Amino acid sequence: MLFVGRKRTVDRRKNKRYKAEEGAYAAISPNSKKLGQIIDISMGGLTFKYIDTNADDNENENLPEEKIFLSSMGYYVGDLPFKIVLDYEIKNAPSFSSMKIRKMHVQFTDLSFKQLFDLDYYLRNNVSGQIKKLPPQYKS
Repeated sequence: MLFVGRKRTVDRRKNKRYKAEEGAYAAISPNSKKLGQIIDISMGGLTFKYIDTNADDNENENLPEEKIFLSSMGYYVGDLPFKIVLDYEIKNAPSFSSMKIRKMHVQFTDLSFKQLFDLDYYLRNNVSGQIKKLPPQYKS
């Protein structure tokens, strides 16, 4: 159990999280324009940041986001089912334009044996170290 400020926070993650290597990307498909750099990843899910391109475009707003795809130099894992845990705008990110940067936390769901194998292989080749501390967004 972790104590942060006055709030008591429990880290319920079952899987070790790892910092993603530079050049590791996630994309949601088939109906989304959400593509961005992976921040951290585990066998249970990942966090990535992306540019919010839907600020003025609501045509795909009601279409389901069904699968997530992972890619980096020479490695690819596709069609991973997921659910969104958090999706929010990063307010303190330096920006040179009016584009909004968002951060999305997703949890993988109902992975097949092959998907688990492919994800494990992806992690073995695209991470730089285990993350041990509680992320700043959970601190008060």
